[in-house]
Amino acid sequence: MRTPQINSALRLTISDQRLTKYLEESDHDLDRSIDLYENNMRLSEAFYLPLQHLEVCLRNKLNECISDHYGCDWLVQQTQIPLNDFSRRMINQAKESATENPSHGDVVAELKFAFWVGLISRGYDQTLWRSCLHSCFQNMDNKRRSIVHGRLNAIRRFRNRVAHHEPIFHLDCGLRYTELQEAISWMCEDTSNWSNHHSRVTEILNAL
Repeated sequence: MRTPQINSALRLTISDQRLTKYLEESDHDLDRSIDLYENNMRLSEAFYLPLQHLEVCLRNKLNECISDHYGCDWLVQQTQIPLNDFSRRMINQAKESATENPSHGDVVAELKFAFWVGLISRGYDQTLWRSCLHSCFQNMDNKRRSIVHGRLNAIRRFRNRVAHHEPIFHLDCGLRYTELQEAISWMCEDTSNWSNHHSRVTEILNAL
């Protein structure tokens, strides 16, 4: 459903600035650039499900592990767990965004993906990682914190591109998808298989 009139209208509503990457890739052919834009929409839509599956799996696995080690109210009380100032600020922001007198589960649901990825960062190597978080990634052959954090942080950046409607068509999306599903499998192979079954990423990539 595209005509020259629609293309011209889309150039205004999408904006030349947002179309820059697509125009450059298509030698400034407007029709081809909007083809690329539509392909990017389809890819981004397809990635929504597996990215959601990873984020939910990660936060619940980390929360369960920390709760077992530091108590089930570690987000609300924050007394026993060795959190840095950045993590505490993110928790306080999540509390403010949640309902009045939020429960532990309310705060878990409000916390950003960056918070959970941050718990695997180098600053927590001697504390959270060694005390409990390493056990969340039971299916890894080489259970190194740096590998886990590097992978999750790369996925976080990719997720942000998708969430902010940025171009991903020029990236190796097949590799991104493989790495995403592998990251889920590090925590739970069954969840990764379920996610892969419901995902349309491979189908969309094959159709482009």
